[in-house]
Amino acid sequence: MVTVKFRTKPAGLSYSVDGNTYTTQQQFSWIAGSSHTIATTTPQSGGPGTQFIWTKWSDNQPISHVVAPTSNRNFQATFKRQFFLTMNAGSGGSVQPASGWQDANQAVTIKAHANPGFHFVNWTGSGSGSYTGPNSPATINMAAPITETGNFAP
Repeated sequence: MVTVKFRTKPAGLSYSVDGNTYTTQQQFSWIAGSSHTIATTTPQSGGPGTQFIWTKWSDNQPISHVVAPTSNRNFQATFKRQFFLTMNAGSGGSVQPASGWQDANQAVTIKAHANPGFHFVNWTGSGSGSYTGPNSPATINMAAPITETGNFAP
């Protein structure tokens, strides 16, 4: 018999062993060399504006694969956190980048482009790491879901 342990990093995300889904660390006693299927899913929700993307299993195998350990083993599914960046443009211009998922703690440059006859006034931001002020370009830090609105005037 071999002892096989499973967990996720960060803890609390889901994975499956032989078709059974778990969200906490698990330990199994298996016959040495017996085959078992392990898998996870991606993305996984972390609440509003937050998701987790699978990056690897500790044995560097695909997201779903068969294992047949002959000695005690630990398996870990590792995920990276992402936050949603919502970009809005007031009338009179456009903003970059497009709304979308960004890696946690990533620095993102935001830019505003005024249409002819308009000028950029300022950014109004909300969320940890957001920016509120007159600079364009400006840099935000994705510490949470963020909404940025570019404001323009004639």
